[in-house]
Amino acid sequence: MSKISTTGTKSRDEAIKGLSFIAKNVKESIGPFGLNNLSEKGNKISNDGAFIANELLPTIKDEFQRRGATVVNANINAINDEVGDASSTSWALHEAITKEVIRYLPTETTIRAKKTCAEIGKMLEKECQYVISQLDPKPIASEEELIKSALVSVEDEKVAEMLGSMQWQLGAEGRIIAEEVNDKSCSIEKTDGIIIDNGFVSSNLVTNPETNTLEVKTPLPIILTNYVVGQPEMEILKENVFKVLASQKKTGCIVMAKAFTPEAIKDSQENMSTFGLFLINAPYVNQAEVMRDIEAVVGGRYIDQEENSLNNIYISDVGYASKIVARIFNAQISGIKDEHAKERVDKRIEVLKKKVLGSQSEFEKRMLGERIAQLQGGFAILKVGAEVVEDRKRLKDKCDDAVNSVRLALKGGTVKGAGLAFKEISDKMDNDSLLKRPLTCVYDQIVNSAPEDWKIEDWVRDPYLVLKTVLEKTCAFVPTFVSINSIATEENKKKCKCDEE
Repeated sequence: MSKISTTGTKSRDEAIKGLSFIAKNVKESIGPFGLNNLSEKGNKISNDGAFIANELLPTIKDEFQRRGATVVNANINAINDEVGDASSTSWALHEAITKEVIRYLPTETTIRAKKTCAEIGKMLEKECQYVISQLDPKPIASEEELIKSALVSVEDEKVAEMLGSMQWQLGAEGRIIAEEVNDKSCSIEKTDGIIIDNGFVSSNLVTNPETNTLEVKTPLPIILTNYVVGQPEMEILKENVFKVLASQKKTGCIVMAKAFTPEAIKDSQENMSTFGLFLINAPYVNQAEVMRDIEAVVGGRYIDQEENSLNNIYISDVGYASKIVARIFNAQISGIKDEHAKERVDKRIEVLKKKVLGSQSEFEKRMLGERIAQLQGGFAILKVGAEVVEDRKRLKDKCDDAVNSVRLALKGGTVKGAGLAFKEISDKMDNDSLLKRPLTCVYDQIVNSAPEDWKIEDWVRDPYLVLKTVLEKTCAFVPTFVSINSIATEENKKKCKCDEE
């Protein structure tokens, strides 16, 4: 591919066209009467704003318009990483504020600008802080209020009750993760251990055929390492650990390692009748760090191949798991509450909290927050099921937004929903305010798509922290976006013949 470019105000206008194309389609998904997108991938039907944007972005044929939409999408993804919700609101605000401020900038026919991009930035910053000061969040005072808050996001009363009740039980720092399952209905389960993104090494280990899971519900020793366990490593473990455990009348051991060779897997299965070996693959993402989280929960010592030799493993390095439930792609490990458990976990939490303070990435902070919540015991899995596959996928997208929305509602309170909070502030602003018209974009979209007799109920409320973050990040981004005076990008030579005709 070769580079192509465009310059002048035309480049900015092309970038805005790309933004508007995505925003128009995403906006139409907002609210209880929002419309869906059908994706070729998996025949997925969804009105999730992030999903729609990511599906439509590659379809923009004009390279400059696509580049403009791509840079906006990157900013909205950063917002989503921070609050895990409000992609649709973000697209609507990005478009509305952009269209408002370009009235003050040069065009192809008007050379002289009414304001500079820097002046626009200062105006937006000042107005943004005024709007935030007027939002007046109301704290969540009861479980019923939190359930209503969940209902706004998920639009399903049963799921909303599950989410609201569980988040109320977990508290503002507790985390809920949505997981798609093959069940015909949704359920929620609180966990008291660590969830990892890897599972059992062989289907021969499955103990519950109905759920295709390996379930160990009696306390067992557990070894943690990032070694690849082959036959030599298995012999070391037999000599240094398994023989000692067998002499102590232990019936088996869990081994969590980076990987296992076919020979090691075969060896473990041949000895299951005399000494049960349950092989679990170590976490895939951020492996060493998550293994240290598990170490804090189960005790013992994590054998890191960069620091220690497996030859030096002893019985004192073995921890104890009270329960393991493993599938092929994930597993849950719970530890025994021994006399040192709280001390170990508290020390690990302090380490992770320091990492949060030092991190510059909102995504990393969110991931660290989830790990801290697991260690604190404030963690739950929302299992998303439905009669129809397409409905399950759509509901999963809803739940992904809702789990974040509910937590932030409990943490920071709520304001009037369906765009009403921003609209009421807009009504009080001067006509020449940059944000006066953009603040009504969500409310207008929802009302215009609703039946004539429809009204916004008092219980419909949005998380204050979500709206605050969306407005701040959008107002900070737009002045830079509208300052575009040239675009250089790769030429897309794989255009279909029908385009040329």
